[in-house]
Amino acid sequence: MPDVDGARARTTGGLLAGAALAALLAGCGGGAPPAQQAGASPAPQTTAPATPDPSTTVPRAAPTGTTLLWPVTDLPAAQELQTRVDGGAQPWTLDPEEVAVSYATTTYGWTDPEPTSTAPGSVDLTDPSGGTAHVTLVQPVRAGPTGIWVVSAATRG
Repeated sequence: MPDVDGARARTTGGLLAGAALAALLAGCGGGAPPAQQAGASPAPQTTAPATPDPSTTVPRAAPTGTTLLWPVTDLPAAQELQTRVDGGAQPWTLDPEEVAVSYATTTYGWTDPEPTSTAPGSVDLTDPSGGTAHVTLVQPVRAGPTGIWVVSAATRG
């Protein structure tokens, strides 16, 4: 004879679990990203493992609305630069330390700043003349070794 109460309990439990998951996703912004809601083109999305290994974590592509300071200042320009880099131009933009050094030489007039990466997308610079700076970088188009880096913030010490 079938176990009706057991089947009913499993069905009810499954419905409650599904409702809880739907509520959780709705609370986390499970709808369309703001860029899609506004009619703009969505930014490329990346996925990260559920439990990343801290020693191998790769930063995600920058979320829509992230400030871009240098060498480009908006997402369309970043996408265009990424396309050029994919074709072999400006490979230095694939290295966050090189981008930070180039930013400091261009913006601060430093001649030979020494970079030290402190975390993915975070570079401290020291200039031989005594200047220091902390530069934060993002990958606005694509995360990983083939994604360009762009300065999103800089603090001069």
